[in-house]
Amino acid sequence: MVDALRRAHRLLRPGGALIDVHPTRSQAAILVDDAVVGHVETADAPNRHAAADAALAAAVDEGLFAVERVLEFDFFTHAGSIDELRDYIVENWRSAQIAEAVLERARTARVTPHGSGTIRCRERVRATRLRPL
Repeated sequence: MVDALRRAHRLLRPGGALIDVHPTRSQAAILVDDAVVGHVETADAPNRHAAADAALAAAVDEGLFAVERVLEFDFFTHAGSIDELRDYIVENWRSAQIAEAVLERARTARVTPHGSGTIRCRERVRATRLRPL
């Protein structure tokens, strides 16, 4: 990724900026309404996200960019059912899955009379605005 940042540095126009957006190392949570019923299991996501952080730090240390602003926020993926969310994550995320126990907790929580049964996945995401030097 450092090579990609070097390339981006060469391609940016004067006065331009680079915005990097990627998940933090936090585990993505599965929610029914606002209750966490479990987490997404990933083999390598925390390592990949840490590597992205390290690449940004290396580009700043090399003097390619200065950090102008960092913003962290929750990013939600909504689904009509827990099975739909499971299928989406398996198809679109690298080596990720929702464990059967989490699926069952979500199904059980969704049928209670206490809420709407809204199914979501919550990821913590960091956006960094970088100014080329």
